[in-house]
Amino acid sequence: MLGPVLLAYSLLLLYAVLYGPFPALVPLGSPTAYRNLYIHVPQSIAALLMALISFFAALWFLKKRGTKSRSLMHKSAVLAAAFSWLSFITGTVWAQESWGSAWSGDPRQLSVAVMAVLYTGYIILRRGVEDPDRADRVSAAYLALAFVSVPITLIAPVLIPALHPPPGTLAELAAPIRAIYIAVLLALLTAAALILAGFEAKTAWGVAAMLILFAAAVLVLMPYSQPVYRVYNATISGSAVTAITNGGVLTIPVEKITLRPLEINGKSTLAGHLITKDGVVVTHWSVAVNLLVTGAALLILTRLSNREI
Repeated sequence: MLGPVLLAYSLLLLYAVLYGPFPALVPLGSPTAYRNLYIHVPQSIAALLMALISFFAALWFLKKRGTKSRSLMHKSAVLAAAFSWLSFITGTVWAQESWGSAWSGDPRQLSVAVMAVLYTGYIILRRGVEDPDRADRVSAAYLALAFVSVPITLIAPVLIPALHPPPGTLAELAAPIRAIYIAVLLALLTAAALILAGFEAKTAWGVAAMLILFAAAVLVLMPYSQPVYRVYNATISGSAVTAITNGGVLTIPVEKITLRPLEINGKSTLAGHLITKDGVVVTHWSVAVNLLVTGAALLILTRLSNREI
């Protein structure tokens, strides 16, 4: 059951990054880079939920020690570490384009990095304590303390000036964007829940899911085999679009531009985009990088599901 869910997740991502809608106007960078939303944000939510589950499982274990609470505590903590690193990496790749810098000191970016280190520290801690009973007790206490990083991550953009949007911003997105995002999120959370419940997936499923995302990355990168230009501004004159780019001025027939609408309230929606000389809008390369990272992570998840983590 876990294998098909991971495959469904990868197919949803493939559709999202190739055909998913994106904001028409963005403050910085390429609008198509916002297709990273379908990749990065569900992973971030999964990291927070796994940390929350590990916290309650740790309290459960400390109160009433048992194999079920121990297993849930351990699996959720390992998944919290995995998803935190995945969230941090995919977010950093996206930030390079949309914030102008991969690392900007954004409070949520910093707090997610701390989360990743803390939950990785849990894994190291368990391996460092030889006595199994003592390792369980110490690990549970550690997880209860490590959970403080979760509320900090949630409220950081509210309390401190941040580039990350505050909580609730996703509700303001257009309905088609939200629909695809929710579908991807549910698929990922279902996969995580199945791993917590003890379901396994053969490595072949992980390989198939990884190959789908790798293929999607190749499709995103294919247009880069020819010169690609960054549009700084564009105007419509009759049946042609005049685009000012980093490679000079391009004049392209309107019907060849693969973007609609071309203007909103007098503002060019082509600004910030990457295009070929023929007017084909190219999805930003950061999306392909994050697909590759996520594909590798899916393979790792299938391997983890087949061993006591």
